[in-house]
Amino acid sequence: MTVTFGDVVFDTVEYDDESDILVLRVGGWGRSGDDWDATEEGHPLTFLDGQIIGVDILDPMVIAEGVGEIILTLEDGTVLRSPDVLQAIPGLAAA
Repeated sequence: MTVTFGDVVFDTVEYDDESDILVLRVGGWGRSGDDWDATEEGHPLTFLDGQIIGVDILDPMVIAEGVGEIILTLEDGTVLRSPDVLQAIPGLAAA
């Protein structure tokens, strides 16, 4: 499964239901970033050469059930939406 936010396609996707954290990476687990930041929503971002290569979405189940959509707002105000992120969360994919 892949998850797309804007033009970033995350090809490594793992949901931890105990912690309610959705971990998304580009290029697998072995890539290290050279910069870090967080979205306005508080989700940690990992960058490599200025490109997003990872995001940890905190409390995605809570957000999806409350707001109904998970978005990422970057420091420059860019809002990234995902048409498929909810499919990565077991229990929501069938809903």
